[in-house]
Amino acid sequence: MSFLHFQNNNTQKNDLKMRRLKLLICGALLFIAFTTIGYRTVSLAGLDDKTVKKSFRSVNSKNLIHPFRGNILDRNNNLLATTVNISSLNINPQEVLDVNQTILKLKKIFPKLKREKLLQKLNSNKKHVQILKEISPRDHVSLLKLGIEALKIESSKKRIYPNHSLASHVLGNTDIDGKGIAGIEKRFDKVLANGEDISISIHSGIQHILKTLLLEQINQFKAEGGAGIIMDAKNGEIYALVSLPDYNANNYNKLLDNKLFNKATKGTYELGSTLKLITAAVALESDLINENEVFDVSSPLRISSRTIRDYHPLNYAISIPEVVVHSSNIGSAKIAEKFGSSTQLKYLKSLGLMDKLSLELPELGKPQVRTDKKLLTTMTISYGHGISITPTHLASATATIVNDGIRVDPTLLISNSAKKNKRIFSKETSKKMRSIMRLVVSNKNGTAKQAEASGYLVGGKTGTAEKTNPAGGYFKKQNIVTLTSAFPMNNPRFIITVMIDNPKGSKRTAGWVAAPVVNKIVTRIAPILNIKPQTKSSVNFSKNLLKFKIRGKDKGAIL
Repeated sequence: MSFLHFQNNNTQKNDLKMRRLKLLICGALLFIAFTTIGYRTVSLAGLDDKTVKKSFRSVNSKNLIHPFRGNILDRNNNLLATTVNISSLNINPQEVLDVNQTILKLKKIFPKLKREKLLQKLNSNKKHVQILKEISPRDHVSLLKLGIEALKIESSKKRIYPNHSLASHVLGNTDIDGKGIAGIEKRFDKVLANGEDISISIHSGIQHILKTLLLEQINQFKAEGGAGIIMDAKNGEIYALVSLPDYNANNYNKLLDNKLFNKATKGTYELGSTLKLITAAVALESDLINENEVFDVSSPLRISSRTIRDYHPLNYAISIPEVVVHSSNIGSAKIAEKFGSSTQLKYLKSLGLMDKLSLELPELGKPQVRTDKKLLTTMTISYGHGISITPTHLASATATIVNDGIRVDPTLLISNSAKKNKRIFSKETSKKMRSIMRLVVSNKNGTAKQAEASGYLVGGKTGTAEKTNPAGGYFKKQNIVTLTSAFPMNNPRFIITVMIDNPKGSKRTAGWVAAPVVNKIVTRIAPILNIKPQTKSSVNFSKNLLKFKIRGKDKGAIL
């Protein structure tokens, strides 16, 4: 009995020791835990803002917190592209208890769903079937209220373009994973993917006007398409850039390649007599030719196997201004002969007409220029044959000519600082060229007289060229018609370049097809740009413009 009593006492003592040990261990663990928490609290309290922000960025990247893709905005902060959350409606057919009852409930919310297709999906052996790719938040709530079993609502992100086709070639698009694959979306993919917004130089209102007016003319003349650029003549900011046909950016993956092709920046074309502006500017800058020197254009010019003719023959010798106003191929060829191939190619290079644009788009075309230095090549390039450039290249060269000769590079970004670009032509040459361009529109013998917009001193140059055949040679009955212009010519603010591809009809020259578009564009956009009309009584009407004598078809008539 005493032995048992002793044994019980030992057992009780051991139990007591174990309990004390457990309490000691628990106390130690609690002490360590509270000490750690206290230390971290004090440490975090001592962190500065920069350290906290850095730590937060690190957590974001490691925990896969992906920001919404940044927005694309126009120059007035109007939304051009954004990302939204969307929900898709899916179902597990294996969990559907009553197929007919489920169909009735679904059609109550989505009456356009077809019973046959729903029946086929709900009787499927699959465990995941999509009913609708996108549903609205209101539809989502309605589904929850009806309590349909087996439904699965999945959320995802979608890139949308609120203005549909507006500036679609500029904006580009993203793929199914949200990565930029064209346009601004591709060029600035990393920036946008990081959640940063981008503002571009496009003016949505002016973009819409350019597209509407250009499309009207394309439809009127049953043309294949066209392109247009409206650009600041001083800093190169592009206010509007249109390529037609265009497309709804929200349906990018369903489109054909011809709609996706950017005619304004990627397509290269022989733009005809618009290149005579460059020929005239080079001649005046070279000091080899005086603006009053005359060139006999009364007979066709035979060079090698080629005969150069004028569309409107003249029977007398004409000056440089008259060569441009009358758009004489013969006169332009003879001018180019005087300054030669090396000088011609040097200026084409300095104007950027032999290289891709530095524009912020991946869709850029490389000019095609014959550089064999043969006399015939030099002559034909002088009036736009043997050189293929994009319409945006032409807009850039036009801006350089009228901007006191300082090179202007097109940009789709808003520039906050003045760039010091290279001087290509002297101020005097630029002044002469502005005056000549004004005469092309204002003179009754000018090829672009239909571009005249009362009060706005438009100047420019037309170009009508046979369309090149990819197989070689030219299509004799297909034209590319172009007008590159600026306004107001006494102090050029904006460049407007319009190109229309293969217009139909008996009158399909640039003067008939492209010039009227510029007239309408100027009248519509000038008030938006706060450019007021001028009259002959205005103080600055004749400032920075020179007077040249331009004769008509009859040699003695000065107009």
